[in-house]
Amino acid sequence: MDGLKFFHQLIIILGCSLPVIYLFNKIKLPSIIGFLITGVVIGPFGLKLIDDTAGIQSLAQIGVAFLLFTVGIEIPLSRFLKRLSEILLTGGLQVLCTFIAGVGIGLAMRLNVGQSIFIGFILAHSSSALVLKLLKDRADQDSAQGRISIGVILFQDVMVVPMMLLVPFLAAGSGPDALLIGWKLVKSLLIIVVILIAARRVIPAVLERLVGMNMRDVLVIASVVITMGIAWITESLGLSLAIGAFLAGLALSGTDYTHQIISDIHPFRDVFLSVFFVSFGMILNVDFLREHAGYVFLTSLMIILLKASIVMGLVGLLKYPLRVALISGVMLSQIGEFSFVLASQGFEHGIISDFSYQAFIGSSVLTFIVTPLLVSLVYYLGTRASVLGSRSDVEPEARAQVSNHVIICGMGLNGRNLVRVLKETAINYVIVDLNFQKIKKLKSGEERNTVWGDASEVEILRRASVEAARVMVIAISDRFLTKSCVVRAKALNPNLHVIVRTKYLADIEDLLAIGADDVIPEEFETSIQIFSRVLKIFHIPNSVILAQGNIIRNKSYGVFREVRYTQEAFDQISQILAQGTIETYYVAAASPIVGRSIREVNLKALSGAMIINIIRDNQTITNPPSEFVLQAADQLILFGDHGAIDIALRILEGKGNDGAPA
Repeated sequence: MDGLKFFHQLIIILGCSLPVIYLFNKIKLPSIIGFLITGVVIGPFGLKLIDDTAGIQSLAQIGVAFLLFTVGIEIPLSRFLKRLSEILLTGGLQVLCTFIAGVGIGLAMRLNVGQSIFIGFILAHSSSALVLKLLKDRADQDSAQGRISIGVILFQDVMVVPMMLLVPFLAAGSGPDALLIGWKLVKSLLIIVVILIAARRVIPAVLERLVGMNMRDVLVIASVVITMGIAWITESLGLSLAIGAFLAGLALSGTDYTHQIISDIHPFRDVFLSVFFVSFGMILNVDFLREHAGYVFLTSLMIILLKASIVMGLVGLLKYPLRVALISGVMLSQIGEFSFVLASQGFEHGIISDFSYQAFIGSSVLTFIVTPLLVSLVYYLGTRASVLGSRSDVEPEARAQVSNHVIICGMGLNGRNLVRVLKETAINYVIVDLNFQKIKKLKSGEERNTVWGDASEVEILRRASVEAARVMVIAISDRFLTKSCVVRAKALNPNLHVIVRTKYLADIEDLLAIGADDVIPEEFETSIQIFSRVLKIFHIPNSVILAQGNIIRNKSYGVFREVRYTQEAFDQISQILAQGTIETYYVAAASPIVGRSIREVNLKALSGAMIINIIRDNQTITNPPSEFVLQAADQLILFGDHGAIDIALRILEGKGNDGAPA
């Protein structure tokens, strides 16, 4: 019966969410707010459609676990380890500073030391689910603000363990001593390392055998078992489900199974995550909020301002620009789900009163509701600011002393490869990157024309001498920063040729509209490489393959997007294929045509292609006679249409004109 009741509750949650989400989508508001309001309406303090939230809360944690798993699997382990010091620094400083501020607030309110420390604990956490959902909805995980936010919430999740151990101690009960708490923290870190190493070695081997069964449902089941299994292990050892799921994702990151597993997990993640946000809305006591509205709203405002200010200050100290600091601060300004766990324990142990507990719940849920709106506002203002343009100028002597050069925005893999090529071809370039450590390392080496800063800022662009540049290549992961960079660069130098790399198909039209000259979507370039290699297998001449690729690129990938130029592009390809082309064939020592004359090979009659030249010993023999005997190391220059060339190559390989061995 309990199972049937749970099923009814799940149907109510999902069914009531649909019209609310539809409405919020129409009025251009984040769907998360719709889920939260749905929870308020159907919960025990609303219409009472669901009055028992305990089971729903447990189910909601599964959604957080799946979300952390997908974050982990999308971060290559090597990149995560490189960023580990940054995670420890930003996360550690955020937790420490927020904790100290919370203690100060508690003492100012004349609470005792134990209560003040507890206030610091619950303020230190932000919501993993909310932050990751906001970043994923904007595809902004790889940006500077995305990396900072993810690093902070991961560190916060680890710190839940010692904080929970301290709760009974703060209540002046028989809690553990400091030595035991320290040991528990060290043990938690050891558990994380051991699980990650073991999972990294074992799970890919297990999946390899399962994938060999060629059964899609087996991989789906395995993905769920791996995610929740490791999460269950870490939860059993005193850590959280979320940390375990993240470790499971890291263990599978960079493997051959990554993309398929993400595809399999997404439906589960989205359903359970929806339940998570609805469950948060359910715990808001509307009656208490109505009676103490002023107090709750003021508390919510103070929480947001305090947490956002701390994060902004820390990000600024790490030499990130104001935009990154502002977005990161707003992104982490709410109260986290683990704070609710700590608050409930504190309430049970008598650390906080019933009034304080209810005020905390109300204020925290409000911070959940307000955060998506603030994040949308900050992104919007950032976009508007980039359209409005410059705020100040740069002294000429501060600019890079180059001209007719290439500006490279972002020193990721694409940027580094471009630098190597430009060095080899003696083309001047200037590197712009937001990562201070990267620029510092480049300057300590051979690079001199480097600029640290936000490439969307006019001051930074002028330092890179954008007015004198010929080409700008934008290869950064922040899609909003990319658009701002295009707009400002074109405003400063209308003749600048701007090439943009993007992961997102939806951005192609926008980037072209705001002035980008070439937009290179990674997915479509991969498609071109795939069809090029397939055509090579069928001996389609390189000239034809290159022509096809160029037509598709010149038409802004309209063939793939089915947006424009599609028929025109295919007509051009058909015309190219109908024309004659030239192909070179190298005669290997083991070739079946060695020692045979052109007449004996009879290539023109069998295929329609003809041998127009032969290169032997660096000498070109034009229109060789039919009695000419072929030798090893000869290079045959063939002429014909692509079909004739394809047949001719099969014949020369001894496979006959049908592809079968002759």
